[in-house]
Amino acid sequence: MNRGCVRVAVILAALVTTSCEMVFTTSPLAFLQRDPARLSPEQQLTFGRDALVSGDRDQMAAAFELLKESDDPDIQLLAGQLGIAASGLEAAVYGALPEIIAAADDQAALQAVLDETLEGFSQDDLQMMGEAAALVAAAEGSVTPSAEQYVFAAVALIAVAAEQHGGVGGLERVEEGDPGYADVEQAKAFLDSAYAELQADGQSTDFLEGIGEAIGWVS
Repeated sequence: MNRGCVRVAVILAALVTTSCEMVFTTSPLAFLQRDPARLSPEQQLTFGRDALVSGDRDQMAAAFELLKESDDPDIQLLAGQLGIAASGLEAAVYGALPEIIAAADDQAALQAVLDETLEGFSQDDLQMMGEAAALVAAAEGSVTPSAEQYVFAAVALIAVAAEQHGGVGGLERVEEGDPGYADVEQAKAFLDSAYAELQADGQSTDFLEGIGEAIGWVS
């Protein structure tokens, strides 16, 4: 197994290592769950973070719907993370990490693994992924997403575009004007940003490059 891939997998895994023991209903702000639309921006952030920690997809989806219209960059970034988690994409990627890592040096095998990982999402899930990725893009002009957030936003857009092209392999041939072209280009931009962050931190980019190669991205 590529040791660099393992290091990046550990980095990705850190995104969900927050304690799952804190459930929103036990939060000091649990009473606010009754009418979240009336929360202040600070309370909205707390609401969203509590929903994310809970790991409950319905709760995360509700928080996403509340926060996604915000023009506050911090809230937009949190909403993007909530949407990706609520769609089920985050869990699917983590569940497939061993297979993704094993296939990282074989483009065809990696495309097949990604196709298997990304299949089965509903149109509602895919719409949420697209909206979540758009929020990450909107936020990054004012705040800097983490490498992990960039990677998941990129994979979200890969899922959206792959559904239109019969799988991940078809994304290598997407040209300007084709359906999904903008999503693929934005995914590549996210990968560029993640790559720069990982390099600046002295972290391995092997895993990232493997994902990128599946869609024709070159660092």
